Amino acid sequence: MKKRLSRMVCTGLFRRRKFTMRARGMTVITCCMLCASQVGGAWPSVPLPDNSRGEMVSEHIKFNGLNMQASRFATSQSPEDVAAFYATQWPGQHVVDKVESKTVIGRAAGKYYITVELEASGGGTEGTVGIIELPKDGQVPSMGEGFYRPAGTDVVSDISYLDTPNKSRTLVLHNQMSPYVNQQHYLQRMRAEGWSVVESAGCRPSSSQCVVRFERARGRRMAIAITRDEGMVTSTVVTIE
Repeated sequence: MKKRLSRMVCTGLFRRRKFTMRARGMTVITCCMLCASQVGGAWPSVPLPDNSRGEMVSEHIKFNGLNMQASRFATSQSPEDVAAFYATQWPGQHVVDKVESKTVIGRAAGKYYITVELEASGGGTEGTVGIIELPKDGQVPSMGEGFYRPAGTDVVSDISYLDTPNKSRTLVLHNQMSPYVNQQHYLQRMRAEGWSVVESAGCRPSSSQCVVRFERARGRRMAIAITRDEGMVTSTVVTIE
């Protein structure tokens, strides 16, 4: 369970965040302790190695139905030295996993689970920190709530950035329908919901990729990118701002 959370949070959230995050005047901090704000209670603090430079990515994310906070840091120390630092901070209370070239450290802290992802960079280390509020006993996190999905569509991930002005959201969906059929579903549904089509040209029944963009009142925007792989699985990435 702990290793699964480490892989899910770090390899899922932070990779997509690189493509969806825009500069929003994030506060830069230089300290030995990265402290979190509150969402219904105090988040745990995560220690950082000496002389680290860190910044908050998002103070409140809804990650697959669960509350989460994300930050990152950089240090001149090697990933091995940083991993050793956390081993001394959390002796016998953490797990370590290798995900491709990254080292991912995970630790349970009461009702939260902390992940620290480490990657070598420029002779030092870049780290990403995720703190996720674990579901209560019997609680089933809701994914894809409030967003239309054609029949037979599975929600792979659902991430909302609740500290952004428009509470931007990114969903990844899978089904077996062609990109063209998916696009036709979304064109019909989103128009009925009050969205105006900005771009939809070039998608044909034989297309392996389709893109459709919408706009709505108050500056809301939506982009839907649909791709079919060699295994005939169609992936749809929806970005709402």
